[in-house]
Amino acid sequence: MAGKKRKGERPDGLIQVSLQIGYKEDGRPDRKYFYGHSRAEAIRKRDLYKAQNAIGVDFSPDITVKEWVEVFKTTYRTGVNSVYLKSDDVPYNRLVKKLGTRRVASVREKDLQDALNEVRGMSFSTAEKYRQAINRVFEKARKNHIIADNPAADLSLPPNNKGTHRALEKWEIELALKYWNHTEIYSGIWILLMLLCGLRRGEMMAIRWENVDLENRMLYVKEVAAVDGNQTIIEKRAKSDAGIRALPICQILYGALMSVPEDKRHGLICLSSKGKQLSEHASRCGVKSFCTIVERIINDEPLRQYGRRTDIEKKKAAKQSEPPKERKEYSFTAHDLRHTYATALYDAGVPVKAAQYFLGHADIRITLQLYTHLSKERESASRKQMIKYLDKWLDARVLNILPPELPEGEMEL
Repeated sequence: MAGKKRKGERPDGLIQVSLQIGYKEDGRPDRKYFYGHSRAEAIRKRDLYKAQNAIGVDFSPDITVKEWVEVFKTTYRTGVNSVYLKSDDVPYNRLVKKLGTRRVASVREKDLQDALNEVRGMSFSTAEKYRQAINRVFEKARKNHIIADNPAADLSLPPNNKGTHRALEKWEIELALKYWNHTEIYSGIWILLMLLCGLRRGEMMAIRWENVDLENRMLYVKEVAAVDGNQTIIEKRAKSDAGIRALPICQILYGALMSVPEDKRHGLICLSSKGKQLSEHASRCGVKSFCTIVERIINDEPLRQYGRRTDIEKKKAAKQSEPPKERKEYSFTAHDLRHTYATALYDAGVPVKAAQYFLGHADIRITLQLYTHLSKERESASRKQMIKYLDKWLDARVLNILPPELPEGEMEL
């Protein structure tokens, strides 16, 4: 059955959008057409045409921020995959909303710092992407002689959120290593790849057997899965140039990979429960299913439940004389596994520059921020451990520290 036809899709698969540029002699609208592999690409071509015809190729000194951003995106952001266009547009749209009607030449550093400060309290990634987008826009305006200096060159990041990802505790890691190959679990190797190699979810979804050198125990990250809705596209590149890297395979992961029959070591390593290429939904379900199965195991619950009557179970539990057993929870996200790998690098004393490479960070500031955050966590944990030890030590010695009681009637001199 043929897939659903996209809006504006032509027989050759290209998406078409139009722009009315006037009227024909017979009074009918005169339209110019633009084409792209995605609707976003076609719209960008249309917007560039509109911007260039509105301001001229030499760029009027009165060009607005909105007009220049349209030209900038179409001219300088052509390498962005169509899957990522929507998210890539976010910081630029934020800038247009704030300063779109202003002339580029009239924008000052304070205006841009005020705009950047509006993302105060958001994640570091969001704030940094916005800062970089603003800088790119005005640096290209400078190089095109629209402005003499770049007012975005020295913007400061506002206070931002360090994120909510966490590193798994030791007992959680041990359970993952113990049950990854349980008969009811199909996503065990996914978990190990993210936990023991620090792969992003998109990198895990795209890793192929031909990118694994079992003889030398090395894994090469060369591709990434780009997710568009529930469609997954494997790109012959990493998330960034820094994402292309070679990672060592530890003994546990080596054993897991070797457990796969040799005749099945081809194509993608991580597949759905039905043996298909992973979609975003399937990858989330796989991680959730892993956690659910392990949680049921550690709570002595049935691994599969059919038509479970929770109302009857509650009545039975109420009749029991013994208090109900406390249930253990086991849950994590794909990025929690990557964060655990980063924490292991820190605990192992891996230098920050090497950690940047292993994690595939394009900007070392992200690695530095992570290491600084972990350093503060360790400092806080050490402080609590020291206080706990001192309190226990003093409690044990308190009787020896107190002076002996004096006989009645005697006074201490």
